[in-house]
Amino acid sequence: MEPDPYTPFCGTPPLPGELLTRWTLDPALLAGLALFTVALWVTAERRRQSMTGAALVAFLFISPLCAASMALFSARVGQHILLTLVAAPIIAAALPRLRLPVWPMALLFAVLFWVWHLPAPYAATLRSDGVYWAMHLSLTGAAIALFAGFRGAGARAAVPAVFTAAQLTAFAVTLTLAPTAWHDWHAMTALPYGLSSLADQQLAGALMWVAGGGLFMVLVALQVRQFLRQDAVPQGAA
Repeated sequence: MEPDPYTPFCGTPPLPGELLTRWTLDPALLAGLALFTVALWVTAERRRQSMTGAALVAFLFISPLCAASMALFSARVGQHILLTLVAAPIIAAALPRLRLPVWPMALLFAVLFWVWHLPAPYAATLRSDGVYWAMHLSLTGAAIALFAGFRGAGARAAVPAVFTAAQLTAFAVTLTLAPTAWHDWHAMTALPYGLSSLADQQLAGALMWVAGGGLFMVLVALQVRQFLRQDAVPQGAA
């Protein structure tokens, strides 16, 4: 007897009419999210803020967005934007201030973001639950560490923040202007949504370009503002 074909963690790609019914209530997922929430509650300095971040993380994996990411590459990229550029900084800001090496964190985040969206690693996440969770745990952990490093470094994080924004923009441009689609998986799954796989990929690039770039420009502006305020303080001032 042949083994049953593998079903990705978020299920088979949904059709548009069934998307809103596709909530992911896997017991292992719910247990993992509960443990994550408890760990944040125990370690956070700002507990209410940490719970906001935990709630967003839970929503991104329980809600129909998880299933949508099986059909649309743009939904997967949107999920990652919210996970790494919204939930992660909220969580990092709620934790105790940490002194982390900012440049290694920025480089690690850049490498992981590019690698996990390339054709071979991305395809592997659709064939194995272990690889799927390796992608999300590594991206989330690296993003939290990156924003914690920015927070601890203060004004010294301005240049690494500009680098991070630049590499995300480069990723977005590469996705948007690529002449062919990267992911064969979405050649058929995007069609019910009125998109070719290339158009879906271009939408993913546009999301990263506008939403991701906009979020990081805000971050860069805040870092530069802090640098200028510190530079304006007279030497010897308390």
